[in-house]
Amino acid sequence: MNNPIKAICKFQSDAGLADKDYDDFLESSFQIEEALEGFNSIEYLAKLLTEDEMCTESSPKVVSRMIADAAIDENLVGYEDITDVDRLDKACDAIVFAIGSMMKLGLDHHGIAKALNIVNRANTQKLNMPKDEYGKLMKPEGFEGPEPELQKLLDERK
Repeated sequence: MNNPIKAICKFQSDAGLADKDYDDFLESSFQIEEALEGFNSIEYLAKLLTEDEMCTESSPKVVSRMIADAAIDENLVGYEDITDVDRLDKACDAIVFAIGSMMKLGLDHHGIAKALNIVNRANTQKLNMPKDEYGKLMKPEGFEGPEPELQKLLDERK
Protein backbone atom coordinates (compact mmCIF):
# COMPACT_ATOMS: atom_id res chain seq x y z
CA MET A 1 0.00 0.00 0.00
CA ASN A 2 1.19 3.48 -0.78
CA ASN A 3 2.16 5.77 2.04
CA PRO A 4 -0.81 8.16 1.79
CA ILE A 5 1.15 11.17 2.96
CA LYS A 6 3.85 10.52 0.35
CA ALA A 7 1.15 10.02 -2.33
CA ILE A 8 -0.59 13.27 -1.34
CA CYS A 9 2.72 15.16 -1.50
CA LYS A 10 3.40 13.72 -4.97
CA PHE A 11 -0.07 14.80 -6.13
CA GLN A 12 0.47 18.32 -4.77
CA SER A 13 3.81 18.53 -6.64
CA ASP A 14 2.51 16.99 -9.87
CA ALA A 15 -0.45 19.40 -9.86
CA GLY A 16 1.83 22.41 -9.42
CA LEU A 17 0.17 23.26 -6.10
CA ALA A 18 3.15 22.73 -3.81
CA ASP A 19 5.26 25.44 -5.42
CA LYS A 20 2.79 28.21 -4.50
CA ASP A 21 3.39 30.54 -1.59
CA TYR A 22 1.24 30.05 1.49
CA ASP A 23 -1.87 32.21 1.27
CA ASP A 24 -3.87 32.57 4.50
CA PHE A 25 -7.08 33.38 2.62
CA LEU A 26 -6.87 30.40 0.27
CA GLU A 27 -5.65 27.82 2.77
CA SER A 28 -8.39 28.81 5.22
CA SER A 29 -11.07 28.88 2.54
CA PHE A 30 -10.05 25.43 1.24
CA GLN A 31 -10.43 23.98 4.76
CA ILE A 32 -13.79 25.72 5.22
CA GLU A 33 -14.97 24.55 1.78
CA GLU A 34 -14.29 20.93 2.68
CA ALA A 35 -16.04 21.38 6.03
CA LEU A 36 -19.15 22.80 4.33
CA GLU A 37 -19.56 19.98 1.80
CA GLY A 38 -22.78 18.07 2.29
CA PHE A 39 -24.69 20.73 4.19
CA ASN A 40 -28.06 21.75 2.76
CA SER A 41 -28.26 25.28 4.12
CA ILE A 42 -25.46 26.82 2.05
CA GLU A 43 -27.83 29.37 0.44
CA TYR A 44 -29.00 30.48 3.88
CA LEU A 45 -25.43 30.87 5.09
CA ALA A 46 -24.53 32.83 1.96
CA LYS A 47 -27.49 35.13 2.57
CA LEU A 48 -26.40 35.72 6.18
CA LEU A 49 -22.86 36.51 5.06
CA THR A 50 -23.89 38.94 2.34
CA GLU A 51 -26.70 40.47 4.46
CA ASP A 52 -28.83 41.13 1.40
CA GLU A 53 -30.05 39.21 -1.65
CA MET A 54 -29.30 35.53 -2.05
CA CYS A 55 -26.00 34.92 -3.83
CA THR A 56 -26.29 33.86 -7.45
CA GLU A 57 -24.03 30.92 -6.63
CA SER A 58 -24.16 29.38 -3.17
CA SER A 59 -21.76 26.45 -3.25
CA PRO A 60 -19.40 25.40 -0.45
CA LYS A 61 -16.62 26.91 -2.58
CA VAL A 62 -18.26 30.36 -2.81
CA VAL A 63 -19.43 30.41 0.81
CA SER A 64 -16.00 29.31 2.07
CA ARG A 65 -14.38 32.23 0.23
CA MET A 66 -16.95 34.58 1.80
CA ILE A 67 -16.21 33.22 5.29
CA ALA A 68 -12.44 33.45 4.80
CA ASP A 69 -12.80 36.93 3.36
CA ALA A 70 -14.84 38.00 6.39
CA ALA A 71 -12.29 36.49 8.78
CA ILE A 72 -9.11 37.60 7.03
CA ASP A 73 -8.89 41.31 6.46
CA GLU A 74 -5.42 42.41 5.43
CA ASN A 75 -6.27 45.93 6.59
CA LEU A 76 -6.87 44.91 10.20
CA VAL A 77 -4.23 45.16 12.89
CA GLY A 78 -2.80 41.76 13.70
CA TYR A 79 -3.16 40.22 10.23
CA GLU A 80 0.56 40.57 9.61
CA ASP A 81 1.26 38.80 12.93
CA ILE A 82 0.30 35.38 11.52
CA THR A 83 3.56 33.44 11.46
CA ASP A 84 4.57 30.33 9.57
CA VAL A 85 4.55 28.56 12.95
CA ASP A 86 0.87 29.56 13.34
CA ARG A 87 0.16 28.33 9.81
CA LEU A 88 1.92 25.01 10.36
CA ASP A 89 0.16 24.50 13.70
CA LYS A 90 -3.21 25.20 12.04
CA ALA A 91 -2.49 22.71 9.25
CA CYS A 92 -1.34 20.04 11.72
CA ASP A 93 -4.40 20.59 13.89
CA ALA A 94 -6.63 20.15 10.83
CA ILE A 95 -5.00 16.77 10.17
CA VAL A 96 -5.29 15.73 13.82
CA PHE A 97 -9.00 16.64 13.86
CA ALA A 98 -9.53 14.91 10.50
CA ILE A 99 -7.89 11.72 11.76
CA GLY A 100 -10.01 11.88 14.91
CA SER A 101 -13.12 12.25 12.74
CA MET A 102 -12.12 9.21 10.68
CA MET A 103 -11.58 7.20 13.86
CA LYS A 104 -15.05 8.21 15.04
CA LEU A 105 -16.33 6.77 11.76
CA GLY A 106 -14.89 3.43 12.86
CA LEU A 107 -11.58 3.39 10.96
CA ASP A 108 -8.26 2.34 12.44
CA HIS A 109 -4.92 3.58 11.11
CA HIS A 110 -5.01 1.03 8.28
CA GLY A 111 -8.49 2.15 7.23
CA ILE A 112 -7.45 5.80 7.41
CA ALA A 113 -4.44 5.09 5.15
CA LYS A 114 -6.74 3.26 2.71
CA ALA A 115 -9.22 6.18 2.71
CA LEU A 116 -6.46 8.70 2.04
CA ASN A 117 -5.14 6.60 -0.83
CA ILE A 118 -8.66 6.30 -2.30
CA VAL A 119 -9.18 10.07 -2.19
CA ASN A 120 -5.71 10.74 -3.57
CA ARG A 121 -6.29 8.35 -6.50
CA ALA A 122 -9.51 10.20 -7.32
CA ASN A 123 -7.71 13.54 -7.07
CA THR A 124 -5.10 12.45 -9.62
CA GLN A 125 -7.87 12.62 -12.25
CA LYS A 126 -7.63 16.41 -11.83
CA LEU A 127 -3.97 16.57 -12.86
CA ASN A 128 -3.42 18.75 -15.93
CA MET A 129 -6.89 20.27 -15.54
CA PRO A 130 -7.36 24.05 -15.54
CA LYS A 131 -7.45 25.85 -12.23
CA ASP A 132 -10.18 28.17 -10.99
CA GLU A 133 -9.51 31.82 -10.19
CA TYR A 134 -8.13 30.78 -6.78
CA GLY A 135 -5.74 28.17 -8.15
CA LYS A 136 -7.82 25.10 -7.21
CA LEU A 137 -7.81 22.30 -9.78
CA MET A 138 -11.10 21.80 -11.60
CA LYS A 139 -12.72 18.37 -11.94
CA PRO A 140 -12.58 16.86 -15.42
CA GLU A 141 -15.69 15.87 -17.35
CA GLY A 142 -16.70 12.42 -16.16
CA PHE A 143 -14.83 12.81 -12.84
CA GLU A 144 -15.31 9.70 -10.75
CA GLY A 145 -15.35 10.74 -7.12
CA PRO A 146 -14.02 8.57 -4.33
CA GLU A 147 -17.42 8.08 -2.69
CA PRO A 148 -18.18 4.52 -3.96
CA GLU A 149 -14.80 3.21 -2.81
CA LEU A 150 -15.08 5.07 0.49
CA GLN A 151 -18.53 3.53 1.03
CA LYS A 152 -17.07 0.08 0.39
CA LEU A 153 -14.34 0.80 2.95
CA LEU A 154 -16.94 1.93 5.49
CA ASP A 155 -19.04 -1.17 4.79
CA GLU A 156 -16.01 -3.28 5.78
CA ARG A 157 -15.82 -1.74 9.28
CA LYS A 158 -15.97 -4.11 12.20
